Amino acid sequence: GYETLEGLDGQTGLQLAQTEDPDLILLDVMLPKMNGFDICKTLRGENRTTPIIMLTARGEEEDRVQGLKLGADDYIVKPFSIRELLARIEAVLRRSPERPRQLREIRIPGATLDSANRLITFKDGRETSLTAREFEFLTYMATHPNRVITRDELLRRVWDVDPRLTDTRSVEMTVMRLRDKLGAASASPLETLRSQGYRWNSSFVS
Repeated sequence: GYETLEGLDGQTGLQLAQTEDPDLILLDVMLPKMNGFDICKTLRGENRTTPIIMLTARGEEEDRVQGLKLGADDYIVKPFSIRELLARIEAVLRRSPERPRQLREIRIPGATLDSANRLITFKDGRETSLTAREFEFLTYMATHPNRVITRDELLRRVWDVDPRLTDTRSVEMTVMRLRDKLGAASASPLETLRSQGYRWNSSFVS
């Protein structure tokens, strides 16, 4: 029941992912012209949040860990059944609700963001740089506007960790640093909802 696109080599697959912006990518590791690891790294480097399931005949733990560290959402080792593949697809899509199309820019009140260099310039000429994680967090929030995003979702989608297996205040510390860097006025779209999570209020940036 899914509408699919097919790339028979890595370069074609990467181009389709960039131009067609699919809802999910099934990504083989061993591909001609460009391997799956490099494709995954390139897409995540462009701040694309498209869910990725990697398919491979290589079952070594090191390879699985590499794929997940590069930003893959799941990893299936061949051979596998179609039923298992469909179940994995459905599970990943459930964890990635209402995925919007890729934003070309993030709008911040009173400032402009240079996405390529992760540099924010304010109207008074001040500049401040963002760490890679701060930029990823800001991108994820801005590309999911007006939706409450839980801490667990952020840990999975931005930090690539299982919240059940970690005890960290990384999300809270990132929010605190961003508020300090952006200032009260510019931080206004980023709302903290007690006991619920965070929300990017697009009415502040319309």
